[in-house]
Amino acid sequence: MKVPLLPVVVMGSATGDIVLRLSELPHSGEYWEAEEVDRQVGGCAFNVVRALCRLQIPVINGIFVGNGVWGERVTEEMEMLGLTVTLRHPKRDNSWCIAMMTPDDKRIYVSVPGCDDSWNADILATIPLPEQGHIYSSGYELANPKADVLREWLLASPSGLTLVLDFGPRLPDIDREFIQALPAERTILSLNLDETAMLCGAGDPVVQAGRYVNERGFTAIVRLGAEGAWICQPGCEPEYIPAYQVNVADTIGAGDAHCGGMLAGLSQGMSLRDAVELGNRVAAVTVSRSGSDGAPTKDELMDFVFG
Repeated sequence: MKVPLLPVVVMGSATGDIVLRLSELPHSGEYWEAEEVDRQVGGCAFNVVRALCRLQIPVINGIFVGNGVWGERVTEEMEMLGLTVTLRHPKRDNSWCIAMMTPDDKRIYVSVPGCDDSWNADILATIPLPEQGHIYSSGYELANPKADVLREWLLASPSGLTLVLDFGPRLPDIDREFIQALPAERTILSLNLDETAMLCGAGDPVVQAGRYVNERGFTAIVRLGAEGAWICQPGCEPEYIPAYQVNVADTIGAGDAHCGGMLAGLSQGMSLRDAVELGNRVAAVTVSRSGSDGAPTKDELMDFVFG
């Protein structure tokens, strides 16, 4: 008997990404010419939605769509994924950013804010929450000074919903009281190497994350790129999930793809280990392609040949 898929509520932003490649990152007063790699719709939440939809996972769409050039592009991309626009801002366009990257994977992001911080209680009340499933949000939303209502909404979410949070580089700006108030028994934190050090302390990331989850009760997924991922749960030994080897084009959206893959596994009723392994596979395919648009479909994932 086929197990019904659990829906994933995705809260966050869709941003326009202008991706540039340079030989090295510029300094003040210098003149550089860059190669324009692509203009894509990205943003953490949209990257996660893209991965979920391509893997045929039911999504409840909590992403703002603006009124402007990028809003039109986001609408088109959502329609291609089979998503209905549910949150439309009447005046402001979506955020957009310039992503500058080098061959050795150094990156700088310059972002222009848009309608993505327009949360209020009335808007949040329109988002249908299932009794069982998962809610995803990223640090870009959670760190916003105007997002008190979103943070409170997450804390008050039904007990049958697991929170999957990817704090990202905005972690230092997220209210520590909010993190402490998260329901530990139903919260999964997805952290890269730098974020693990910021949240859990400097030193061996797995040791520090293991200590942190034992103290706080969260589950943490420590993502180490080509070195794989570790599952750290309170009262358990950290569990290693090896990475899949590919030729890396760039790592834009790698963490988002991993979250999307992991959520797809959890939606299907997989164990956390198997879900993280799926996240590793989806992330590997994504980084083998340029830009943030590389998440695979189910067929592409099955047919992809890893190194």
